[in-house]
Amino acid sequence: MSGEEKAKEKSGGGKGAMIGFLVATLVAAGAGAGMGFVLGPKFAAGATSHAKEEAAAEEKKAEKIAEPYAGDSMVVKLQPVTTNLRQPFRSWVRLEGALIVKGKEAEEKALEELGALVQQDVLAYLRTLALKDLEGASNLTFLRDDLNERARLRSEGRVAEFVILSLVVE
Repeated sequence: MSGEEKAKEKSGGGKGAMIGFLVATLVAAGAGAGMGFVLGPKFAAGATSHAKEEAAAEEKKAEKIAEPYAGDSMVVKLQPVTTNLRQPFRSWVRLEGALIVKGKEAEEKALEELGALVQQDVLAYLRTLALKDLEGASNLTFLRDDLNERARLRSEGRVAEFVILSLVVE
């Protein structure tokens, strides 16, 4: 055998590997598409029912402005506050919180007004923060302490605690 014939034999092996790879890819794509057709409706139905349950739960929470808390306190759930951070400017933060107000005899209107004032303070405070101020456990503790102090000052001592329900930074 000459050198040219050996070179031709070696180059022919690459075509077989390519065909094998192509067949394996087509089989995998077909299997994935088949699983999508079979399982897709099941996941879609589960997701829509879950979304409906979550929406109903949020409605129930929103209906209650204040509810009893242990002892002689009330819980006032605040509307979510969404704003951009000071630095980097394109970062956003969304905070959901609640106030634990001392005394059960508070009027609903007074609690709504107090909640609105505290929300404004939270918004103003969050706008002064940088992204690094929200990183780590110690910074989150500082955030909670600062929000507690602002809520107590705004309410003239009627707020026992500001509770952070959720905090999302984007």
